[in-house]
Amino acid sequence: HGDMGAVVPFSRIDDLKKDMLEVKSAGYHTDWLDRMVNHMTGDMGKFAPAEFQPNSLISIVIPSPKVILTFHHRGKPARCVVPPLYATWDSKNNQVLQTICDYLAPHGFSATIMKTVTQKLLAVHCGLAQYGRNNICYNDRFGSHMQIMTFVSDLPCDEAAWFPLRRMAQCETCRACVAACPTGAIDADRRYIDADRCITTYNEPASGAFPAWLGNDAHNSIVGCTRCQDCCPANAQNAGNETMGLTFNEAETMEILNASISETLRVKLTAAGYAPEFTDAFPRNLAALL
Repeated sequence: HGDMGAVVPFSRIDDLKKDMLEVKSAGYHTDWLDRMVNHMTGDMGKFAPAEFQPNSLISIVIPSPKVILTFHHRGKPARCVVPPLYATWDSKNNQVLQTICDYLAPHGFSATIMKTVTQKLLAVHCGLAQYGRNNICYNDRFGSHMQIMTFVSDLPCDEAAWFPLRRMAQCETCRACVAACPTGAIDADRRYIDADRCITTYNEPASGAFPAWLGNDAHNSIVGCTRCQDCCPANAQNAGNETMGLTFNEAETMEILNASISETLRVKLTAAGYAPEFTDAFPRNLAALL
């Protein structure tokens, strides 16, 4: 199917928990990290599906190009970028799950989607990706233009390769993303980015005003950010890896800007693969871009 994947024992869940605790003990704190650590190490960490005994974790990476949305506003078209994976978040998970289950079923096994693990950590440990200095994962074939998925299965797996967490070797001498970040969130002397200064922290939630220090010229995508990916040498082969997405007429654009999205327009967005947790942020983010 043109994707890449790896299977490891389900017991590797314990290693992922240790990774998360180590990140937190290193002094890296965000609300997301705190929630994930509490989820993975506390009573909320329900990793075993009710329908079968979990024996393996399946990590999958698929290509996911940037998408260009066209909005018509005041008689002119405006092209807005949707970074990789936002347009395929749920739909592709379900498609790949069906492919896996179709293969496993004749052998008496099954699988289900697992969103409660740190997917980037697992992909790196499985050898499917490496980290960039920007804390984004890169695959040798897809660069950062990919979507990472995790599935849990009753497929037996006693042992498999488990790679150490690592950053791409070229990051050691490259500072392209440090220079390109519009908010200074990437520091060459830090292991992790400063998430409190990353645009994505502020334009993914559906509500809330942008902080005063975030200048208008920093906005570049209708959700998330692509500056550190666009300049990265590891994405050189993906420079033109984008696809044209939806086009919105003047009336639809105004619906979004006024946060009065009709049922017809919401159906259009949903059919294109955009989840409500992202499209609910479109009104504020589109206004900033325009």
